[in-house]
Amino acid sequence: MIVNSKKSKLNRSFIIRQSVIINRNIRRYLHIFVIVILSHITLYPQTNHNYIRLKTGIHFDSRVSGGQYSLSELAAYISRIGLDVAIITDHDNMKVSYGVAPFQNFLRYSIEENSINSYGVEKYIDEIDQLDKFYPNIIIIPGVEAVPFYFWEGSPLSKNLSLRNWHTHLLVFGFNDVKAYKNLPSIPNGIRYKKPSGNIPKYIGENFMHFAFIIIIFLLFLISFFLIIRRRPPPRDIAHIRRKRGKHRFSWKSFIFAIIFGFILKLEYPYLPPLYDQYHGDPGVGPFQELIDYVNKNDGMIYWAHPEVNNSELRPVNIPLLSQTISISTEAYPHLIAEASNYTGFAIFWEGMKVIGKPRGLWDLVLMEYCQGIRQKPVWSIGELDFEESNNLNLISETNTFIFVKEKSRAGVYEALKAGRSYSTRSFLGDKLVLEDFSIYDMYTKNSAFIGETLNLVSPPPVIHIRIKWIKPGNHQETVLLYRNTELIKKFVVSDLLDKWYVDKEPISDKMYYYRILVGEKWCTLATNPIFIRKQE
Repeated sequence: MIVNSKKSKLNRSFIIRQSVIINRNIRRYLHIFVIVILSHITLYPQTNHNYIRLKTGIHFDSRVSGGQYSLSELAAYISRIGLDVAIITDHDNMKVSYGVAPFQNFLRYSIEENSINSYGVEKYIDEIDQLDKFYPNIIIIPGVEAVPFYFWEGSPLSKNLSLRNWHTHLLVFGFNDVKAYKNLPSIPNGIRYKKPSGNIPKYIGENFMHFAFIIIIFLLFLISFFLIIRRRPPPRDIAHIRRKRGKHRFSWKSFIFAIIFGFILKLEYPYLPPLYDQYHGDPGVGPFQELIDYVNKNDGMIYWAHPEVNNSELRPVNIPLLSQTISISTEAYPHLIAEASNYTGFAIFWEGMKVIGKPRGLWDLVLMEYCQGIRQKPVWSIGELDFEESNNLNLISETNTFIFVKEKSRAGVYEALKAGRSYSTRSFLGDKLVLEDFSIYDMYTKNSAFIGETLNLVSPPPVIHIRIKWIKPGNHQETVLLYRNTELIKKFVVSDLLDKWYVDKEPISDKMYYYRILVGEKWCTLATNPIFIRKQE
């Protein structure tokens, strides 16, 4: 009887636990059912995000670095075209140099085009700051299109000289200090030097030729310096003695050589071998990672610009005694998206959707690495305008980034972009279609996450809300594609208004995963940043 009593108690406790679980599931699915019903009568829960949506143009080039318009003309056009934010990113430097070994810092030929460095960094930043104050209806932000690295192939003697990777660019902005823009790592500014890591003999051996050159130049400088003034030779006769006045004489030859060798030593300072230079081929992602690390250290933002563009041209140059035509070529660099780390993002439009941004592309690869803990932070996408010389000012709206800010200010823009609260459009879709909401809910905890945010999911399944509308309703239709990681899980069609709730009932084993939206089945014209889901145990 005692055994039976214990069994009955265990059975009752088991039944109570099961009923609690069942009731919890009933409540959860009842919430979902109510949400779905409400969505059909277009009454949907108001999100608690309270963000301001700003239409943003990223990457304008002015006459500072080869654009058609001055900074003031550009600001005037932008203020009339309907943008809320404009980020101007002229080239930081456009200087390339080729030197003759071993005197590559002394005997070199340089070509320089217009850039921020030649215009004046302080002047450039100050003018944009003044324009930002002059046009209160728009936030105008200074930035740069960084040109950190290039390398040479071939030889001017063989007339096959080629300049490579000069158009591998990154957009940098968000610094609070002008000095941070002035000291961006690059070939003209210097990137970094090789420093000993403890084994000094090994370090010297690996860089023997560099240190041997420095020592030889230093010895030649000392010899020349001490020969500038020297004692006269012994007199040969009395007449010779009379002609000589004083015991020392000045050597102009030694003086000139001392100046030359001293100048070479000055150019070689701090006498350490450079980590990267333009004479030893393609070092891969290294010099670009140096720039990324520098930007992060100074609390800025950095995006890969036009990562899927190939660039090739022939340009005549007047190298003294060796005038010739050189080849300038840069191959597309989508692979750097996967090889680099800790950058803010990349330009998905126009030139980032063929390999990187497409489903199962490199963007999905790096997002999955973030979910798996391999990367420290996620990678965001932006729309890159690259507006330079067009006479058609309407092209300012051709490619845009729509960001959701907490406040309409520079600080608000920086915070939103770093958080990834944005989506990008091309083909003027941003002037036709508005994404009002893309959020994911945990119906048990009532918590939600917006674009770029992370939802701590206590009670699956997640419930997804999408609201998109046409600005001018008519005979419009677009396909909206909802992806979970790399898998297409749902298609919607937006005609006039799309206001849908979707319950993703499929069980997911991953502890962290993400959702993102693309619009356009054959030709993608809108892409959101992801919303991450972190499952709670």
